[in-house]
Parts: sequence; C-alpha cells; structure tokens
Amino acid sequence: MLPTKTQVILGPPGTGKTSTLLQLIENELDSGVSPNKIGFFTFTKRAVNEGVERAMNKFSLTKKDLPYFKTLHSLSFHQLGLNKEDVFERTHLIELNDKLNVKLTGSQSTEDGTIYSMTKDDRLMFIDNLARMKKCSLEDLWHDVEDAVNWYALDRFSRGYSAYKKARRLYDYTDMLQFFLERGYAPKLDALFIDEAQDLSPLQWAVVRKLIDSSHKVYVAGDDDQAIYKWAGADVDYLISNCTNATVLEQSYRIPSSIHELARKTVGRLTKRVAKSWKPKDDTGVVSWERGFEHIDMSEGSWLVLGRTNYILENVIDHCKHEGWFFEVKGNPSVAGVKLDAIRSWERFNKGEELTLQECGTFLRYIKKVAKNQLKLFEGDLKVGRTHVEGLVGVLPKGRWYDCLDMISITERSYLQAMLRRGEKVLKQPRIRISTIHAAKGAEADNVILLTDMTHKVYNSYQRDPDDETRVFYVGMTRAKKRLYLIEPTSRKYFDL
Repeated sequence: MLPTKTQVILGPPGTGKTSTLLQLIENELDSGVSPNKIGFFTFTKRAVNEGVERAMNKFSLTKKDLPYFKTLHSLSFHQLGLNKEDVFERTHLIELNDKLNVKLTGSQSTEDGTIYSMTKDDRLMFIDNLARMKKCSLEDLWHDVEDAVNWYALDRFSRGYSAYKKARRLYDYTDMLQFFLERGYAPKLDALFIDEAQDLSPLQWAVVRKLIDSSHKVYVAGDDDQAIYKWAGADVDYLISNCTNATVLEQSYRIPSSIHELARKTVGRLTKRVAKSWKPKDDTGVVSWERGFEHIDMSEGSWLVLGRTNYILENVIDHCKHEGWFFEVKGNPSVAGVKLDAIRSWERFNKGEELTLQECGTFLRYIKKVAKNQLKLFEGDLKVGRTHVEGLVGVLPKGRWYDCLDMISITERSYLQAMLRRGEKVLKQPRIRISTIHAAKGAEADNVILLTDMTHKVYNSYQRDPDDETRVFYVGMTRAKKRLYLIEPTSRKYFDL
C-alpha cells in the first residue's frame, strides 16, 4: 500500500487533472519550494513534455529549473549516471538477430493495444520485457498470455538476450528501472507528483514507492476507468486498492450531457472500479448512430476518427483520400509537406515569380524529364541558395503541377487535386485525425466518430474478460466535445453499446 502521506486524485475525462496538478505545483512554488525540489513524473514523453511546457509558460521557468520533470525511465537513466552508449537500441538488433538466429524488427508499438500485431520474434522480446515489468516469472506470464509463442523459443531468447546485454554492458528501459530500485539514488523532494498512475506497471509502482520514501508531500493522479494498458503490464488494481480516501475531480469541461450519460452507462459495466460521481459541462451535445462513416460530412470542423485497431481504420483512410480531405494518421499528415512545398513552388515558378534555386529544388526532384546530369548543374547553387535561375526555363516542361510533377504518383496527384479544390488548409494542422483508441488517449475533438467493429482476436479477448475493452471504448467515446457518431458494426464481432 502507498504511505498515508499520499494524496490520490482521480480525474474523470475532461476534468482538468493535469491543470489541477499544475495548480498544486504553483501552490508549492508560492509557498517558497524551489523548482528543483519538485518532481513531476508520468507515463510517456508526450505527457512529460506537455507538463514541462505548461509549467514553463505558467511559472516563467526553463527546463533547467525543472530537473525532475521526467518519465520514470528518464529519471532512472540520469540517476544511474548512464550514457547513450549504455542503452540497448534498435541498432543492436542486427547483431542480436545474428547471435540468436531471430528476426527482430523492433516494432513493438502499443498503438493497437495488442501483441497480435507484432511479428513472432518481436513477441519474444515483448513478453520477456512484460514479465520483468510485472515482476513475475517468465513461465508464469507465458501461461497467462493468450496465443503467445513456443515456450522453448521464449526461454532461449530470454536467456540469450540477457547474456548479450550483460556481455556488452547494455541496459534496456526495463533494466534501468530494475537497477534504479537496486542501487539508484532517489532525490529528496519537497513535493512529488505522479500523473497517469493507472498506466503504471508493478515495477514502475515500485519505483514510485522508492521516490515517495524520499519525498515530503505526495500527489498521485489518474483514473482507473481510463486504464487501457493492462495488456502491456499496467496494474490498475493497485491504484484501485489505494483509493479509499481519494479526491475526485467532479466537473468535466469537455463532455456534454448526452455523451456523459452514455459514458456513465458504459463504465458502469466494469466489475472492479472506484465508484465516482462527476458532472458533464453545461451543454447537451449529440450522440447518434450511423450506418457507416461514409455518410458523415467531415468537410468542416475538427474530427477524431477512432477504431480499435489500425486494420479497422484502413477503409476510413481510403474514404478521406477519395473525398479530398486533409488528415493525419499515426502522427503524419496524409500528404508529405515536401510535396506540398513542391506544388506551391512550381505554381509560383510557372507564373514567372522569382524563386531561389533552393525553392526550385523542392520541385526538381519530382520531374522525370529533368535528367540527373542536368540537376547536377544546379546542385552547387541549390546548396548556397543563389537567386539566379537562368537555364531552368529551357530544361523544365511547361504546364500545371499535376501534369509536370510526374514523379508524384497518379493516385496521389488525384488526391492532391481533390484536396486543393476543397480548399483544405494544408499549411495548418490537419482538421481530421484518424487513430486507434490507444494512440488517441489524451486527445479530443469537437466531433468523434467511433467504429464499434473488432478484429477476431480482440473480440475473443472481449468475450473472455469484458472489462479491458469496456475501458478502451469508454476512453474512445469521451474524446468528444460536441458530437459523438457511433458506427454500426459490419460484422458480428463488435463492442456492444
């Protein structure tokens, strides 16, 4: 159990959990606590960076003023005095593959919320790491993981991987946590803040307890209802067991009443949770069922299209391209910025505007008719950015960009034409984000489209233990600020709402 000095804060969707923590940090600073005596630790780099940026802006501080605003892995790295050369990285995979006769790709993304999207050998590394994060034996975990791998292959890999790291004195991220517990120095803090506590594994909780022992005041914030990383080792039960006297943030500033009612009913199905009461914002909002996402007009406004796995979202991506909508998927815009720059520069060049050779270089790479030896004539000028373009007019073809930039595929040129005809603002962040629910945690949009279909393996897991998937879809629906569109399933495998 956590020490009694720990104050647990539960923040349902949109209730301003991080803002509450920042207000508590401000209170500590106002009372005379030095910034380097405050620790703010959370689950991901993205969350830490958000906390750092908000703290810097609000309190007029620099990153150097906040040495203990980190992920737990980063803290362990620095407290152990490690260097980049000590860290096991993707570059070591080639040698490890050769030593163990495996084919690791290093692709262990948690975006899909399942190990099934990984290759067979990548699963070996994932399961080895998971056993250490859960502080259990490899064999015990192997028995619990559905559709995992051959035990002998897993055991051989685990022993070989450990020997490889030891021989080269390398540490992976889980090693860092383990060695910090054994011999790391915990900084003495006046105030300790732990965010996204529902995502912490047993090993990370052990690190947190070590930090708590050296801290005067302790705040642990999270929401058990939004614990969607149990499959990756998160120990939500530990958070639940420490919530006897938890403070619940009761007012949501995101969720309107109609969406709140659906979310309340959904999360009420969980067999184990902390009962909590929270209020919607003063707005009705809209919840509607749609036969298909194709019938929804996304030509204006901010949108978040959510599916349980990337596979479920493939048709959405194709549809958005067909409609000429600018969107983002996996953090990348639907059209690379260099291609958009090439189109703009070509249009300016075609109108007779003066361009630097650097600007001309943005489109030269996309024209087949420009021979490589001709491009070399301009290479030196492109690097120094000279403003003279003599000779280019005679070399380049004439016409609109979609006829001349023929190194851009026909399919992509058609999509770009449709997008530009629609007047999409391609210089700004895409209005539409297509994402798995796991990858969208923490995000929000005025309009959310939630696909209810599941893949075969995810559906089977849902049938065995509904709680995990209930939390996932609860997180999905509570990303909406105004309208929630629920898409009717296309098969018999779906989340039942």
